[in-house]
Amino acid sequence: MFSYLTQPLLRHAQGKGDPYVTRLSEWVEQTYQPGEAYDFAIIGVPLSKSSISFSGAHAHPLQFRQLLSAFTTYNLDEDVDLASLRAVDLGDVAMHVTDIARCQKNIESALEEVTARVSATPIIIGGDHSITYRTIAGINRAKPQRIGLIQFDAHLDVRDTAYGGTSNGTPMRSLIESETVRGEDIVTIGLRSFANSREYRQYAEAKGMTLITAGQVRQRGIGAVVAEALSYLEAKCDAIYITFDVDVMDQSVVPGVPAIGPAGLSSVDLLSAAHAVGRSPKVIAMDMVCVDPTKDVRDMTSRVALHLFLHFATGYHQRQ
Repeated sequence: MFSYLTQPLLRHAQGKGDPYVTRLSEWVEQTYQPGEAYDFAIIGVPLSKSSISFSGAHAHPLQFRQLLSAFTTYNLDEDVDLASLRAVDLGDVAMHVTDIARCQKNIESALEEVTARVSATPIIIGGDHSITYRTIAGINRAKPQRIGLIQFDAHLDVRDTAYGGTSNGTPMRSLIESETVRGEDIVTIGLRSFANSREYRQYAEAKGMTLITAGQVRQRGIGAVVAEALSYLEAKCDAIYITFDVDVMDQSVVPGVPAIGPAGLSSVDLLSAAHAVGRSPKVIAMDMVCVDPTKDVRDMTSRVALHLFLHFATGYHQRQ
């Protein structure tokens, strides 16, 4: 049905065990119906060969799907039931065993095709952070527009591609240098000390990126920071893409990320941010990257990533 997508490795049996409870596994549709409108299109991108450090993030899409049976569609705090929305699982982007460049090309082509054919907000389950360059490039090829980007990340991700090629440390630089996204249209939130370099900070600032550290988030509050970022990008961009590099969070919360570190954001901070960005009508897609289930403890990190989607979806529901 789609040229660059394969069927997911896991499918949940349909049917309700309790008529008064809707589990996510019952809510997410597993067969795409051409021509029908959906709210969310889930796409797995099982690529982690391009990670600078060892990463099992290719296993995240499968783990994400396994956890769908563990949670319900009802947000108690907001009194919102996601069951009134439609989500469909389109499967995984086809990966090549050894050819990373081909994998990345497939990602771009897959998002171009989905954007052109499917009426839904893509929810992209990475994979390492290199995928973000290609997902945005694919969306932009299908629908050229000025895209703003809010990146939640401990790292700048502007490494020079001359040293190691395209990797999870280069997506922001690749977006800027390919002119897919302007540097001035990128806001990075949650940057940590001892995780970056002065030279790359200077590069990011010279390109006009807005840089907000984890310390500044603690001082100002996540609500104010995200509201300002949205207002700044909504005023000048046609659309906004959200990328959550889960290593932006504190190591005590997400042991299953390759680049763990102290003094990161809390789960409350990031889930609140996901809710806020979901409410913006200009947000057209989101991804969650750098979750390594092979290093996780009791699925702690994978569960946080799933809840990012659920809180984003809650915000989206409140747009209606």
